[in-house]
Amino acid sequence: MTGPLRIAVIAALPQTAPPLVEAVRALGHQVPVVIGLRRPLDWPGHLLGERDLPPGVDLALPAHVDAVAGLLHAYAPDVAVSYGYPRKLPAAAVTAPRLGTVNCHPSRLPSYRGPNPVGWAVRNGEREIGVTWHRMDADLDTGRVLARTTIPLDPEMWSFTGVNARVLDAASALLPGVLERLAADDPGEEQPAREGSWAGFFDEDYATVDWSAPAAHIHTQVRAWNIAGHHPRTRGPIAEIDGTRWQLRRTTLQQPPTGTGRRITCGDGKLWVLAADPVD
Repeated sequence: MTGPLRIAVIAALPQTAPPLVEAVRALGHQVPVVIGLRRPLDWPGHLLGERDLPPGVDLALPAHVDAVAGLLHAYAPDVAVSYGYPRKLPAAAVTAPRLGTVNCHPSRLPSYRGPNPVGWAVRNGEREIGVTWHRMDADLDTGRVLARTTIPLDPEMWSFTGVNARVLDAASALLPGVLERLAADDPGEEQPAREGSWAGFFDEDYATVDWSAPAAHIHTQVRAWNIAGHHPRTRGPIAEIDGTRWQLRRTTLQQPPTGTGRRITCGDGKLWVLAADPVD
């Protein structure tokens, strides 16, 4: 690499963009702009704001994803680095930077392509997840791989924020090699030819808790939904307790201290609800 690169960061959340900017700048590169997301009406959480970024870094909030290409042409970065952006970038945006656009995906591609890879990994009982940097192309999560690793999926981890922090640490450790390969015009390795698996948002069929199911299944269902984070259409997991509907937030298969948790008898044993929000 002959010198510092101009790198645009494409990320929408305050948990993701600032650490990524810090990691890029720590390597001696410039970050002129972060391209975030204008808050949709159905978005329940916080989105990136200008106060989340360090001085000297612009924040652009395009009204539509089609405007991203124009922003990249205006800032003329060498590279764009995408992380957890909740919109599919058009081909015109992906190809705008001089050296291309790369994305970090929290799976071992081609497994678990799509917007909900960690939620599906939890649902399927995985004990670890991949972290993959890949070139972006016209399709979703199909580009050539520049770096990858795996990290443990801690069974005691219950939140998107907790998983994201570990993914970011692993991704940041891989970033120097990724940028070196981009600067050298290295195309990366094609993803395995076998068909990848799709990790879409959970459907209605997984949104309702069936108390006649095994306790471990319900416990996994609750954890998978909470790690998956924001869902644009479906709320879950919803359970009925004493005639009232609740969105379950935390459960345990081990009896908690006296006075905490609500014990529920399931299909093959007991489960305790530790946290829940009323639905109605």
